[in-house]
Amino acid sequence: MNGSDSLIRELFGIADCDLVSTEETVENGKRSKTIYLKYCGDIPRKCSKCEGKTYSHGHRKLSIADTPKGGVPIRIVISFPRYRCSVCGNVWQPTFENVNENRMMTTRAYMDIAQRSLRSTFREVCEDYTLTHVTVKNVFEDFIRDHAQKLRFRTPAFLGIDEIKIKKIGEVTVITDLEHRTLYDMLKGRNQTTLTEYFMKMPARESVLWVCSDMYRPFEKSIGQAMPNARWVIDHFHVVMKANEAIDTIRRALQQSMSKKERINTKRGLAYTLKTRRHDLTTEEAMKIRLLRTDPALQSLAVAFDLKESFFDIWDENPTSKDNAMEAFAQWENSIPKDAQYDCFRDLAQTVHNFFEQIFNYWDCPIAITNGYTECANRLIRETNMKGRGYSFDTLRARSLFRRSNLQSILDSGGLYIGPSILAQGPLFTTEASDTESQEKDAASDAFDEGESTGEIPQN
Repeated sequence: MNGSDSLIRELFGIADCDLVSTEETVENGKRSKTIYLKYCGDIPRKCSKCEGKTYSHGHRKLSIADTPKGGVPIRIVISFPRYRCSVCGNVWQPTFENVNENRMMTTRAYMDIAQRSLRSTFREVCEDYTLTHVTVKNVFEDFIRDHAQKLRFRTPAFLGIDEIKIKKIGEVTVITDLEHRTLYDMLKGRNQTTLTEYFMKMPARESVLWVCSDMYRPFEKSIGQAMPNARWVIDHFHVVMKANEAIDTIRRALQQSMSKKERINTKRGLAYTLKTRRHDLTTEEAMKIRLLRTDPALQSLAVAFDLKESFFDIWDENPTSKDNAMEAFAQWENSIPKDAQYDCFRDLAQTVHNFFEQIFNYWDCPIAITNGYTECANRLIRETNMKGRGYSFDTLRARSLFRRSNLQSILDSGGLYIGPSILAQGPLFTTEASDTESQEKDAASDAFDEGESTGEIPQN
C-alpha cells in the first residue's frame, strides 16, 4: 500500500486507488470539489470463470457523490481498467469498497442522505449535494426498502388506534404505543379487511393487552380475531365530546325560531361558553349561564349545560371505581328531561349502551388510557406532510416512524426489535433531543412529545 492509497482509504474509505488531482469549480455562485482517483489494485491475468487469458478492454470512469466537506459538495471520479476474457468473453472490472454503485455515491453519502431526509425536505438535502431532489427521494425510499426488516418496533401492550385523512393519500390508520408515547406504525386504509390482515401479521400480537380507539365498530372484530389477550377501550374523550355535540344540536334548534340578529348574538355569546367546563368558566361566562336559567326562551340551554357537565363528571368524579361510574351514568340517564328537545342526550345515552362494555373497560385498565398521544401524533404527521408539500404514503410513513435517533438505534442494534419488555418502564425510543446543541435543534421536528424528557433505549 503506497502513501496515496493509504490516504484515500483513510479519507474516503475507498481502497486500491491513487490520488490523481483535485479540481474546485464555481457554478451559479456555488462551490463544488471534484477529486480524481485512479485504480491501482491487482488486475487478474486469468478469467475467474474459465481460466482463459484476459486482455485490456479499455478504461471507464465512475463518478460518485460523497458527503460534503465544510459545506462544499464533493464528487469523486475513479478511473479504472477493464479486461475481457479471450475465451468466454467475460468482462472484469474492479469493485470498490464503500461505494453504492446503484445510486452512484459512497456508502456514507447514502446513509447521510437517508438520515438527513428524516428531518429535512428532499430539496433541502439536495442543496448540500450535486444531486436533484428526485435522486434524494429515491435514495431515501431505497434505504427504507433495504432496511425494512430492521426498522421494527417492539409490539406494545397498550395500543392506540386512530385515523387521519391526508390529501392525495386518503385515509391512514395511525397506531401508537400509549404506555411509552411512541408512534408504532401507519397503514393505508381503515376498512376491516385491511385492519384484520395487518393485525394478524403483527409480531407477538398476543402481547397486546389493551386497545384504545374511537367507536369505529370494525375495530371490534379485528381486535377480537387478531389479539386474543386484548380488551378494547373506547377513548372517553370521543364519548364526552358527544355531549358537546348535543349542546350544539339544542342551541341550533333554538336559533331556528330567532331573528337573524338574535341568532348571531346567541352563537357569538354562547357557542363557546356552553362547551366550556364549569370549573374553567370566567366570571363573565358564569354570569351568562346564570342568566340563561332566568330566561324562559333560553332556559333549555342551561339544562343542556348541566347535562353536559354531569356527563363529564362520570369520569371526573369516579376516577377509580367502575361501579360508581356505572351508577353515575344510570343516574345521569334518568335525569334527562322527557321533552323532545333533549332527545340528542338520549341518543348519547343509547350510544353508551351500544358500547357499554368497551366504554366502562376504561376503569379496569391499569393505566389512565386515552388516545391523546395518538391525536398528537396525527398532528405531527400532518405537519410532516405539509412540510414536504405532499409525500407518497411510504415516504410519509418512514419520515414519521423512523426519527433520526430511532433509526440509528435500530441500525446499531443489528436488526433486533428495540424497546423494553411488556409493561417495562421508559420509552421504546427516544422522542426528544440528546445533549448536543445540534441534536436539540433537530429534535424540534423530531419529537412527537411536547415537553417530554428523554428516555434511554434499553440494551437487549
